[in-house]
Amino acid sequence: MSSEVEAAFQAMRDLCRLIPTGGLKDRERVERDMEEMISRDYEPYFSGNAALHLLAACQRCGRCCREEKRVAVTIEDCRRIARHLGLSQKTFIIKYTQPHAFKGAAVGSARLLCKAEGEPCPFYDPFLPGCRIHPAKPQVCRAAFYLSKMNLLFCREEREIKAIPDCPADALLRERLAQFQSKIKDEPGERERLDALFTSPGPEVELFLLLLRLKGLEIYFGGDRAERLARRLGLPRLVQEDELREGALLYATALRYGCLSTGAKKKVTED
Repeated sequence: MSSEVEAAFQAMRDLCRLIPTGGLKDRERVERDMEEMISRDYEPYFSGNAALHLLAACQRCGRCCREEKRVAVTIEDCRRIARHLGLSQKTFIIKYTQPHAFKGAAVGSARLLCKAEGEPCPFYDPFLPGCRIHPAKPQVCRAAFYLSKMNLLFCREEREIKAIPDCPADALLRERLAQFQSKIKDEPGERERLDALFTSPGPEVELFLLLLRLKGLEIYFGGDRAERLARRLGLPRLVQEDELREGALLYATALRYGCLSTGAKKKVTED
């Protein structure tokens, strides 16, 4: 067995340390609430894209910063970015944001970063290169591209997870997945073990899948809602990205192999 595969299995087992004495609490209710936030109809694409998000490393090429027409920010985003810049929340909102172009409950209190048409994001710096507030960037930027609403809709419609055009981070990730897949192919019995791991998951894998989905919700909706779900499960904290990353590599590889198929095309494609 390759060391990477064994490390991924061990990382999944290590997640069990987070379970409180007596097991997870109110799990069925929490999973129903998670279902209301993101329907299971989006699986395995939602969890698959969450896994890819954890594995990809932004190359700070600035494509998103230059091409996005609007950048929405939540109040939580404003608070976090203001703190990162050493500003008060009020000062940040006045200086850097404007009212959202849309109204209604779906938008809520969200605002837009001040950005002239055809201009890059105000926090894009071509000399870095990339985002000046990268550690505190808005939720929509953190979710792009894998967990953007448009990508999730596209994956569900096409029934597969395609490569993201012109994204160097995604290209590097696809190369890494191909190399890892090749290692598994060269190890006798590893492909079968990977298939069994996710088609008949044990308790450690079931916990990993729950926490991966919860992490995806955190990335998509923000930390506040995910933290409330974690507390209701009895977890001491939200799981960290590093704790899921090795398991995410196995999950993404299983998607690439088609191990999660149920007769339909559900995989990570190379093109």
